[in-house]
Amino acid sequence: MTDYYKISLEILSQILKTEGYDHWEKWMQEDMKLWETSKSVEHHLHAYGGMGSFNDVVIGNNDIGGLWKGRIFGAFQSLAYGLASGDSLATILDRMQNDSHIISGWRCLACGNAKITITDVEAYVASYFIPKLFVEYINKNQLVDLIDVDKILTSEFITNKRNAIKKIIIEASITLSDDTNWQWKCPKCGSNETCAYRWELLENETKIVEANDNLPLKK
Repeated sequence: MTDYYKISLEILSQILKTEGYDHWEKWMQEDMKLWETSKSVEHHLHAYGGMGSFNDVVIGNNDIGGLWKGRIFGAFQSLAYGLASGDSLATILDRMQNDSHIISGWRCLACGNAKITITDVEAYVASYFIPKLFVEYINKNQLVDLIDVDKILTSEFITNKRNAIKKIIIEASITLSDDTNWQWKCPKCGSNETCAYRWELLENETKIVEANDNLPLKK
C-alpha cells in the first residue's frame, strides 16, 4: 500500500530545501524519521498553528510560476496534515476540490470600467486544476512530478484553459491586464470609487457574469 503521508513529507522537504527553508526542511526530515521508526505524527502536527508556524511559510514569488508553486506547496501541506490527523486520502482530495467558478478583479463603481489581471486568471486556473492534478498523479503513482511547475504551466490542457478564460474576459469588454497594481483611481473616468470585484463563469465556462455579492454600480 502506498504511503502517501511519507511521500508528502518527502516532497515538502524537497520543496523547502530548494526554497532555502532549512529549519522546516529539517523538521520534515525529523517527521519522516519518527514516522518510519514509530509511526508517530505528533511532531508534524506541532508544526502548525500560531505565529511563525509552518502555516506561515511562503513559497514562490509574485510571478505566475511562483503562484503555482505556492498553491501546490499548500496542497501538499493539506495532504500531510490531513493524513497525520487521521483523515482518509479520499476525504482530503474531496476537500481540495474547488467547485467555485468565481474569478476576481477590479471595478470602478462610478463608470463600470473593469479589469481582470493575468494573475487573476492564473489563480482561477490553478484553483481549478491543482485538485484534479493531485487525483491524476496519485492514480499514476507520480505525485512527485507535481512539483515540476514549468512542465505543468506549458501543458496543453492548462494552456487551452488559460486561453479560453482570457477570450471570455476580452469578449465581455473587461480589460485583461498584466498590471497587478491597485487602481486607486479609475483610468477611464478618474473616480476613486474603485473596489475589488467578482465575476462568475457560467455555462461550462463560456460566459462571464457579475457575481451576486458585489457592491452595486452607481449606474
